[in-house]
Amino acid sequence: MTNLDRLIAELCPDGVEYKTLGELGGFYSGLIGKSKDDFNDGNIKYISYINVFNNLAIDNNITDRVTIGDGERQNAVRYGDVIFTGSSETPNECGMSSVMTVETDEPLYLNSFCFGFRLNDSDVLIPGFSKYLFRSDVLRKQIVRTASGVTRFNVSKKKMENVSVPLPPLPVQREIVRILDNFTELTAELTAELTARRKQYNYYRDELLTFGDEIPYYPMGEICDYVDYRGKTPKKVTDGIFLVTAKNIKKGFIDYEQSKEYITIGDYDEVMRRGLPKIGDVLITTEAPCGNIAQIDREDVALAQRVIKYRPKTTTLNSSYLKYILLSKEFQDKLMASSTGGTVKGIKGSKLHKLTIPLPSLTEQIRIVGLLDRFDTLVNDITNGLPAEIEARRKQYEFYRDMMLSFKGVEV
Repeated sequence: MTNLDRLIAELCPDGVEYKTLGELGGFYSGLIGKSKDDFNDGNIKYISYINVFNNLAIDNNITDRVTIGDGERQNAVRYGDVIFTGSSETPNECGMSSVMTVETDEPLYLNSFCFGFRLNDSDVLIPGFSKYLFRSDVLRKQIVRTASGVTRFNVSKKKMENVSVPLPPLPVQREIVRILDNFTELTAELTAELTARRKQYNYYRDELLTFGDEIPYYPMGEICDYVDYRGKTPKKVTDGIFLVTAKNIKKGFIDYEQSKEYITIGDYDEVMRRGLPKIGDVLITTEAPCGNIAQIDREDVALAQRVIKYRPKTTTLNSSYLKYILLSKEFQDKLMASSTGGTVKGIKGSKLHKLTIPLPSLTEQIRIVGLLDRFDTLVNDITNGLPAEIEARRKQYEFYRDMMLSFKGVEV
């Protein structure tokens, strides 16, 4: 019997009490009455939407500031408060929570796109327990059901009052926090190692792909065939040919889980009439985001707008070398210098095709590819490298979190 099992058997053998958020406390809004200018050179820190969305516990290394005048009535965040995001483009991302788990000596405010929840009795839930509880599957399912909308979904605070929360004894809460903190600490250590390895990988990649004047450079459009997939995107269907969009293309690979969109076989033939994608073809995004690179690794895919496909038209250019050279800092700097736009950068195909890349001997290209492939597997491969281990740990953590936070309700 584990220590958690023993505590539950001793302190709540018949189950735990459940109460609604409306019974336990009340909600409060974020900043109100603020203009865009109030967020320039502000005098008080505020918690951003991203801070809430990305963190179980509020990250207190805050640089965002807003101007709050003397005597101005705004809701300050307190220790133990649970903060929720108010809206999102999808219902599953609505109402994401983060908890204020530390005391602060200075006032902290909340951006207008989030709202807070404060317990009437701060002793019923430990903040460390709340940070896991409100992200658990049993709570997330309830919270998602409070959201409504069409193109953008908003959480109803009125409906949130009916979300039911378990209240296990404090020793049980503390033991669950201890166990889950160990899980998250291990994942954080692996993530930190991955970040360090990726920096190391980027350094050696750029070293390997930096050449002297003796290596000739050629325009992309001269040594590659290319297709710019512009025009109207066919109607999406629930099943068919997988559509690789700019969202799927990351820094070096295609993420098939990021966005799952499909088109019909008939539309696929029409869209791809200029050239079907083949394994080995190199893709580059031209906007939103600009400059992400990937290589086709399966044939049953279609390509969406804002994606250009390159294929070597000479045997002196290795397609995997092409992928790596386009990922290099030298090429990415060229690309950004040729792009246009403010917040959203973009580049026209006509400019992209004129950008030059170095072309060492094929033997040297293959040597470079061999070295970078091994390193890339370690830092980027989602089946064999560190990302795979991190994903396995994440799934393990979620399994035990949801298991430990699914309490039997006490019979009244």
